Amino acid sequence: MIASGRLAAIAVGLMAATAPLGAAASQGTADPCAGVSARDAKCSVVTVPENPSAREKHGARSGQAPSTRSGQAPSTRSGQAATAGARTIPIRVVVLPATGENPLPDPIFFLAGGPGQAATDLVRGFTNSPLRARRDIVLVDQRGTGGSNPLTCGFYRPEDEASGRFADFLPIDRVRACREELERVADLAQYTTAASVADLEAVREHLGYERINLAGGSYGTRLVLEYARAHGPRVRTMVLDGAVPPSAAAPAGFGVSAQQALDGILDECLAEASCAKAFPDVRTRAKELFARLRARPMQVRLPNEETTFTLTADHVAEALRYLTYTTQNASRVPLLIEQAHGGDPSGFLQALRTQRRGSPLGGLYLSITCAEDVRFADPDLVARDRETYLSDYRYRQQHAACAEWPRGAMTEASRTPVRSEVPTLLVTGALDPATPPSFAEEVAGTLPNSLLLKLPSGGHGFNGLDGLGCVNGIRDRFIEQGSRSGSGGRTRGHGGRDGHPDRTRRARAPARHGRPPSGRAPDRARRIASGA
Repeated sequence: MIASGRLAAIAVGLMAATAPLGAAASQGTADPCAGVSARDAKCSVVTVPENPSAREKHGARSGQAPSTRSGQAPSTRSGQAATAGARTIPIRVVVLPATGENPLPDPIFFLAGGPGQAATDLVRGFTNSPLRARRDIVLVDQRGTGGSNPLTCGFYRPEDEASGRFADFLPIDRVRACREELERVADLAQYTTAASVADLEAVREHLGYERINLAGGSYGTRLVLEYARAHGPRVRTMVLDGAVPPSAAAPAGFGVSAQQALDGILDECLAEASCAKAFPDVRTRAKELFARLRARPMQVRLPNEETTFTLTADHVAEALRYLTYTTQNASRVPLLIEQAHGGDPSGFLQALRTQRRGSPLGGLYLSITCAEDVRFADPDLVARDRETYLSDYRYRQQHAACAEWPRGAMTEASRTPVRSEVPTLLVTGALDPATPPSFAEEVAGTLPNSLLLKLPSGGHGFNGLDGLGCVNGIRDRFIEQGSRSGSGGRTRGHGGRDGHPDRTRRARAPARHGRPPSGRAPDRARRIASGA
């Protein structure tokens, strides 16, 4: 999943930086508010058993309510216990108090994506949010992220960044090394969605909220849905941005979804006169580019670097998929395909570098996807992926990595649809390469009080779309009213007349007219040998 930015006000897609391989998991923090930009934030650490089966015996504890900067909660160290089964871990919590008078009692919990992003890294995006006027905003670092015993892996080492850019998505030698390092401080089989649901409930109890509103993006929607399955009466509303149904088994289907998104982007280009004039053969050029690279990878040398690297079709496919995540970056795709087809893959190399620098990929990603996704991958869907530009690259990478990683338990019930009467708003992009509209439609099918907004030209993130104000307004009204009635839009379909989400469109970008954003050419990579 590895979501990037989605709705600006939700801000669940900000990437958490990874640390070098071998960095120890967090041993807690003496200052729970360390790095928090909001001065009025209240922070604490809730201690929970690493093994959820020990929760009834040991319970969750913190020692005090969330503390402000003037009175931080005491630090909590993971691995205190003598045995792994009795180990406790910290769960970091940041509360941004409601700013208005007479705040309402039901806060908004925002759950980050990835899996692997730290929710408390998003504080800055919520500091001035209009949602704070009447409600607290609560950010909880999921176990394995941020200040909650992070399972950090440096798969793309900074000290050899150039070669790291061209490493596999999941380099097996580094997966093994990370497992060995993390197993000293964590039972990797205990870092699952179900365990995270139990942590969230412990946090809710600790903070004393009777009912909560839940919002999440991409993987975060799985966590929202599973919490609602387990603790439905505690949930007032849900906002699902890029929903992931329980039946999904990533990365099976990644290729199909990525191809559908690319086809839609190129269709939009060819339907616009200026773009069609600049790139009339872009669809053919894309096919030729991947055919050439699969037949003969390209040798490239980067500026100011002496080493020559082999650029494969898999590298370009990974970069292209990343670019299609956000509407703004997707507008560059026709130009970058044209340049790479002509022998200059600089744009794709820069995209790959950016993606790997900001990737939340780490131990939590493997613990969750190996237990809950890869093992259930549909062979027929993987076969369909092989017919796309992405092929089955991600499946091969993740399947091999999971063979090296401990796998937690998962019940069959966790793969069944979540049926709930909780009012739910689902927002999806028509060109989302990671969580396609069909995912949101499947989730909405068992949520009778749901409202589904489908944004034309929207990707996995909506940066670059005009008209987002109306979408944010629908979301705000939905949470305020606690009902789909009067929120605007049309249930389980395209945005309708009331909410006008159909008015969102891709903002015009310079790349559509044959020149890169800001008028500057990207750093050039010198082609050493033809990929033809």
